[in-house]
Amino acid sequence: MSFAKILAPLTGGTRDAAVLTSAFAAARPFGAHVVALFVRPDPAEAMPFFGEGVSGAVLQEIVDVAKEASDKASKAAEATLKAAAATAEAEVLSRPAKRDAVTASLREVQGNFAGQLAQESRLCDLVVFGPLREGDKPGLTEAFEAVLLESGRPVLLTAQAPPASLGRCVAVGCDGSVASAHAVTAALPFLKRAEHVELFTVRRGDSDPAVCGEVRAYLALHGIACSERVLDAGQRPMGEAVLDAAVQCRADLLVLGGYAQSWLRQTFFGSVTKHVVSHANLPLFLVH
Repeated sequence: MSFAKILAPLTGGTRDAAVLTSAFAAARPFGAHVVALFVRPDPAEAMPFFGEGVSGAVLQEIVDVAKEASDKASKAAEATLKAAAATAEAEVLSRPAKRDAVTASLREVQGNFAGQLAQESRLCDLVVFGPLREGDKPGLTEAFEAVLLESGRPVLLTAQAPPASLGRCVAVGCDGSVASAHAVTAALPFLKRAEHVELFTVRRGDSDPAVCGEVRAYLALHGIACSERVLDAGQRPMGEAVLDAAVQCRADLLVLGGYAQSWLRQTFFGSVTKHVVSHANLPLFLVH
């Protein structure tokens, strides 16, 4: 099991460097190809919001300003890709191709950011997002939600300071849900190469913790040894307890099922999910 194509959406902003650093770190063990995707906004989509009273000259000026900003962002994204690829010693190709080492290419499309990203992610093995925080522009969180919930592809959400290497010690949250099981199977490429894998479950009060035994037996069939621990949430919010568990496991990657019927039972950016996504200090591997 391996990753061959990793999608890294770029915006021309400051987070692009973190996205590409994590994408290349994820690609390195597998010799994967990183597709840096830049979505150029379509000014025509905004025209209906200006009303009929706006003159053609004003509308043209709006289109010109939008194009200038988009051109600037596109150049910034391309420059960041070249710099990150040089650091990762990855060859930048004109189009995706299989090589014996990590490669990358830049793909530019036009349209709605979330919609285009969800469509492009359907035929890839992993999608890498930069860190998401409360107060971010709606477009970023909308795109993250679209990929996770609509494409069904696994998402790697980077930390604020992405690590040079990824997945040496992996913490896997077990809650007995279908989403949790999907996360384990999707993360197998990382789990097979990890130096240490630790399964954990979080309980509250006297409630019975989810059983990790089946997950442990499944991983053993794949030749993956792992340890197991049970943690009590106490009076802490569940999202905080989940992140604390990853810290206690000394993990550099946290694997979770996205929005299942227990820890993450909330809709997107519900209380538990919002805390885990916006407060994590380590990369998150999420699957819906």
